[in-house]
Amino acid sequence: MEKVRAGIIGLGVQGKKYASMIFEQKVNGLELTAISSRSESKKELVEQEYPGVLFFENYQDLLQSAQVDAVIICVPHYQHPETAEDALKHEKHVLVEKPIAVDVSQVESLLKTAKDRDHLTFAMLFNQRANKVHQRIKELLDNKAIGEIRNWNWTVSTHWRTQAYFNQNEWRATWKGEGGGVLINQASHQIDLIQWLFGMPDKLYANLKYGSKREIEVDDDVTAFFRYENGSSGTFQTRTHDYFGEDQLEILGDKGKIIVTDSEKIVIKTFDQPEQEWSSSLSLEEMNAIHNNPDQYTVAREEYREEKNAPYISILENFASSILTGKGLIATGISGVNSMEIINAIYLSDWLSQEVSLPADQQKFKEELGKRQA
Repeated sequence: MEKVRAGIIGLGVQGKKYASMIFEQKVNGLELTAISSRSESKKELVEQEYPGVLFFENYQDLLQSAQVDAVIICVPHYQHPETAEDALKHEKHVLVEKPIAVDVSQVESLLKTAKDRDHLTFAMLFNQRANKVHQRIKELLDNKAIGEIRNWNWTVSTHWRTQAYFNQNEWRATWKGEGGGVLINQASHQIDLIQWLFGMPDKLYANLKYGSKREIEVDDDVTAFFRYENGSSGTFQTRTHDYFGEDQLEILGDKGKIIVTDSEKIVIKTFDQPEQEWSSSLSLEEMNAIHNNPDQYTVAREEYREEKNAPYISILENFASSILTGKGLIATGISGVNSMEIINAIYLSDWLSQEVSLPADQQKFKEELGKRQA
C-alpha cells in the first residue's frame, strides 16, 4: 500500500478542512476516496469540489466500501464513540476529531473494541500536540530543564466568539448538542496539552459561568485549579467573550521558569542549582542586593512560527505513517480519555461546588449532565 485510502465521516467545518487538505494532496500518505454526510445537499458539493470521490448519506455504507482503508470522524461529539467503534468493527483505521466523547462512560465499549483490534490504528486528532512550540515545551519538561515543576498557570482567552457564531446551528452551545461550551469545545485542545505536559491531577476545583456574556446555555467562562499528588499545582482559565484575548503559559520549576506567549514565543530562565538550595545559602543583605538580578540566572529566547494548518497536516501524516510503516502516534485514541476525565471533573466540581478527586464519579456526572439536558 503506497497511500491510505481515507473516508471522511461528517462534512462540517472540520470535515471540509481535512477533505480539502487531502484532496489537494497537501497530506503525504493519504488519498481521499469517500465522504459521508447525512445532509443530501452535500452530495452536490462533493461532486463539484471533490470530483471522483464517493459520496454516502449513511456512514455505514461508507464503512462497507472496499475503497476505504481508514476514516476520519468529524461528526457531533455525542456520536464520536459509536462511529469510531463501528469503523473499527469494519476493520477500518480510525482518526477521531476531539473530544473522544462527552463523558468517559461512553467510551468503555470503544476502548474494548480498540484493544481487541490492536492491529488497527486508532488515533485522536489533537493537532496542538504537533505544534512546534508545544513539542519544544514537552522536550524541556521531559529533560528537567527547569527541574521539578512547582506550579503552572495558563490563560487562553483567544477563543472569542460572537452571538452569530452560536446561532449558526440549533445544536451549537447546548448541553444536548455538544455536551458543554468553551471547555469541551474550544479548550479541549489545551486540556489535552495540560495532561500531556504535566500529567493527570489528583484533585481539582472549578468555577464556571454559563451564558454570562452570550445568550447560550453552556459555559463561556472557566477557571479551574489543579492539584497534583506530588504537591505541585496549576491554574487554567479560558473564555469566549474576551475580544482582546491572550495565550500565556507560565511554568515554574525549582531550577527555573518557562514563559510561553501566543503558542509561539518561549522564554526560558534557569538557575544552575535548585532555588531552595540557593536561597538557603543567602543572607538577608545578599537577598536584597541580588533580587531579580538577571546576572543570577541564564535566559534563552526561542520563537516558533509555522503555517496555520501545519499541525493538522502533521497529525494527518502521522496517522498515515502509523498505518503504512508502524510509526508511533502523536496522540493515540486511548489518550483521549485523559482529557475527557479532566473535563468531566471540571464540570462536576462546579456543579457540586466542591473539590473533586480524579477519576470523577461518572454516575454522578451523568446524573448532573442529565438535569441540564432535560
